[in-house]
Amino acid sequence: MKFIFASLLFITTFCFSHAQEIKGKVVDVNGLPIPETNIIVKNKAISAKTDFDGNFTLKAVEGDMIEFSMIGFDKVTLKAKPNMVVVLNESNFLLKELVVVGYGTKKAGSITGSVAQVKANDIMKTPSQSAIQAIQGKAAGVNIVTNDEPGANPSIRIRGLGTVLGGRDPLYIIDGLEASSLNGLSPNEIETIDILKDASSLAIYGQKGSNGVVVVSTKKGKLGKLRINYDTYIGRRSIQREIKMSEAYRYVYYNNSALGSSSYFNFTQPYDTNWLDEITDKGEVYSNYISMSGGSENINFYFGVTNLKDKGILNGTQFERTNVNSRNEFTFLEKRLKISQSFNLSIVNNRPKPLSAFTNAYKQAPIVPVKFDNGRWGVPLRNSETGQVDINGSDRFNNVGNPAAQLYFTNEKNKNVVLFGNIGAELQLLKELKFNSNFGGTYDTSKGYTFTPSRDIWLSQNPTEDIADYPAANPINILEKRRGDSYRWNWDNFFTYNIGFGQHDIKATIGMNRSTSNVTENLSGTRWNVPEQSNYWSLDLSTYNTEVAPGSVVSNRIETPLVSLAYFGRLDYEYNDKYLVSASLRREGISTFQESKRWALFPAFSAGWIASNEEFLQGITFLNYLKVRGGYGEVGNGNSLNALNIPVFASGYNYTFGANETIFPGNNQPYQVDPNLTWETMKEFDFGIDFKILNNKLSGSIDVYDRKSENVILPVELPDVLSPDAVTLNTGTVSNRGLELTLRWTKEINDNWSYFVNGNISFNKNELTGVNNAYFADYIGGSINNGQWTKQVLVGEALGSFYVYQVTGIDGDGNFTYSDERVVAGSYLPTYTYGLSFGLNYKTFDFSVDTYGVGGNKLYNGKKAQRFGGENVEFDVLEDFWTPSNPNASNPKPFNEVPRSSTYYIEDGSYLRINNITLGYTFPKIYNKIDKVRIYATAINPFIFTKFSGYSPELSGNNNADPLGSAGIELDAYPTNKTFLMGLNVSF
Repeated sequence: MKFIFASLLFITTFCFSHAQEIKGKVVDVNGLPIPETNIIVKNKAISAKTDFDGNFTLKAVEGDMIEFSMIGFDKVTLKAKPNMVVVLNESNFLLKELVVVGYGTKKAGSITGSVAQVKANDIMKTPSQSAIQAIQGKAAGVNIVTNDEPGANPSIRIRGLGTVLGGRDPLYIIDGLEASSLNGLSPNEIETIDILKDASSLAIYGQKGSNGVVVVSTKKGKLGKLRINYDTYIGRRSIQREIKMSEAYRYVYYNNSALGSSSYFNFTQPYDTNWLDEITDKGEVYSNYISMSGGSENINFYFGVTNLKDKGILNGTQFERTNVNSRNEFTFLEKRLKISQSFNLSIVNNRPKPLSAFTNAYKQAPIVPVKFDNGRWGVPLRNSETGQVDINGSDRFNNVGNPAAQLYFTNEKNKNVVLFGNIGAELQLLKELKFNSNFGGTYDTSKGYTFTPSRDIWLSQNPTEDIADYPAANPINILEKRRGDSYRWNWDNFFTYNIGFGQHDIKATIGMNRSTSNVTENLSGTRWNVPEQSNYWSLDLSTYNTEVAPGSVVSNRIETPLVSLAYFGRLDYEYNDKYLVSASLRREGISTFQESKRWALFPAFSAGWIASNEEFLQGITFLNYLKVRGGYGEVGNGNSLNALNIPVFASGYNYTFGANETIFPGNNQPYQVDPNLTWETMKEFDFGIDFKILNNKLSGSIDVYDRKSENVILPVELPDVLSPDAVTLNTGTVSNRGLELTLRWTKEINDNWSYFVNGNISFNKNELTGVNNAYFADYIGGSINNGQWTKQVLVGEALGSFYVYQVTGIDGDGNFTYSDERVVAGSYLPTYTYGLSFGLNYKTFDFSVDTYGVGGNKLYNGKKAQRFGGENVEFDVLEDFWTPSNPNASNPKPFNEVPRSSTYYIEDGSYLRINNITLGYTFPKIYNKIDKVRIYATAINPFIFTKFSGYSPELSGNNNADPLGSAGIELDAYPTNKTFLMGLNVSF
């Protein structure tokens, strides 16, 4: 009986102990509650979070060790007891938060270079297809030019532009994996983005870091129970700014005036088309994201899936991306060995449409119909007897295509699958010594087709003809099919030795990096006359079997891989939490250059002084933290074209030999190569101050830098006898000098109200300071595709400067007068950028506004300048153009000819845009198993303030924002969208 009684008592006690609830509250030193505090019962898979009042309840036994942690506060571990009141002391956040740097991490307070960090909350404020687009305006010195075309890449430039032919993009590091972009990664998967800006921080990455490094840490599982997060939003898009064009009457008036006739066009026209309305519609965007994460003492895991669908405003454009992400960590040998694995799969389906449809919609005459009354596509034909647009007219009055027909007949589809990931191991060899090995790879495969109905297009352009009139020798249709794949990998191995004794802390890193990129092959095939039904679009089903040259139907291109091998080391020293020193050295070789020029050394040195820890500053009560830092570093840029220093031969040259001068086909070397071609080298001095004042309410940083890119590769026009085409040489020097200021103010007014204000501004002066070759001249670009060019690389000016004729006035005939020589009319590169964010919290409501702006830059209105004759004109042109009675007008008399590239088309590119406005509400907790339910409404790009008259002042252009391409020129550009969306966040 006693045994039974004892057993029952034991079972009752055991059950009671495991059912016991520990309750309490977490507050700061002022007694204010701290919501969202992480609470973990040590050695048990039990966790919880405090609610909005700082209260918590969790199942634990008295005496259990409970850990309380919250970003910005010191971690506390206490024994469990009833009615706990836990006080967290605010930590010096700048000193203790970890920042990812090259091959390791550092406490933020130990950073002696210039590093900016953006967290997940800031990234997710602006729902977008790219994380880079979402951080626009949130980091000083980082200029991001966005593009709202579905699937498009934003352009990012860190501290200016230092090269013309070399690589211009930063290096991306995703959990140790080297990447060229973040396109395959969903913004939902990102925990933090650390942007390394100065050379002392970049030098350890060698030639890969010459344009900055963006280090991405993805989300991972945390100790505790299984957590499930679900985020979704749906939105509608529309054009942010429309351009008011002339309607039929004004078009007729302008063009009659240009032709010197009052009746060439009849003022009564049967059609009046708004072409922009005809090719655009409301866009739609949908996103769904779900993740599961958790962990125990030895394992943590994360798994997430995101699906994004984006229907563009341009009719027919569609983009869909599905991301699958997995990240796991395992510990063995009493946590001495950690194995980590990450995996990301991205599947993209894209149906693009030609952006030239926007230019054609801008230029096409409103008197042209989308379709004639008989259903044939509209074309600019004029009946010479009536002066009206008529399908039977014989006078074609412009060469602009029908943009609606252009979209209808464009049938292109692309599919892209990207698989990237890495596996890493960290082994604690000794207490002070650990070894890391990390291998990462990216495999990108793509396929697509383009179907061109050639006969139907011809019929659309010749509306009075029929199928029998179509030339029999021409193709009925053309089918092109494409396949491609690329691969890149990197393998890092390094040792880290960290020892502290007394007031000294020493950390040393030494290792090697091996990477191969540009392992690329593309194959395409083209055939005529395949079946019209899309399910029979196969090259083998072509009915056109006439023998042709293989090169006209098949193309197979294999790129030369780029191999890099590097050895690196870094030494960090701290003394008494006051004095910081860091030095690094990287020796790297790259296969781009010839063997004697492949290797280079890239050193860096930086130091910091945490002045606020000095005794003589302890009495300054308003000063909480002050650090002074400075550094110098050198970084190479070897990301130039492989063929720049490799002899190539071009075909198509004929030669005569013998007494009869018989012609033989031959090859020619179009340009000579410089065997001494080598690295472009960026050298930079940086000086900065980090501070926190007024009880940590106001924090910020100031940076001043002087960056010089030497041995910049430029083309030089030598005499033809030496080289028919330009030779590329290390001959230029580019300077970027600037100032960056970042400020943050946070204030908690009371239990219900709190707010923050963030701001940053950056100034940068870009200049080609010298070219040490007398033959360098006339390096031009910026084509308008009408025989005119707008840009030239000039010593003493910014890269990509506009070089056009100055409009000096209007003569007595109403025509512009121009300067005799071209003049520099500014650059598309801004001289300053800035961002401002504001957030307000009231109980469970949250409100935030983000803005971004640029200034000091110029833009070229290319679509306005691309005239040949008979195109439409903007509504405002007719408000003020030259007539004998209005000789002081701002516009010349009406004209129908190709205009000269001039300052008339140069416009101020400055703008201030409201990036997003968000209002959210978090529901009170009503069910224990649901941690959080939040709904929100967001307006993306609702307002913009600019003097630019085009669709969008953000013009990244083609070819990765080529400074001599269409960057800064509005031509075939996608308009900026404004988006209004509703979203839901749920956490379990």
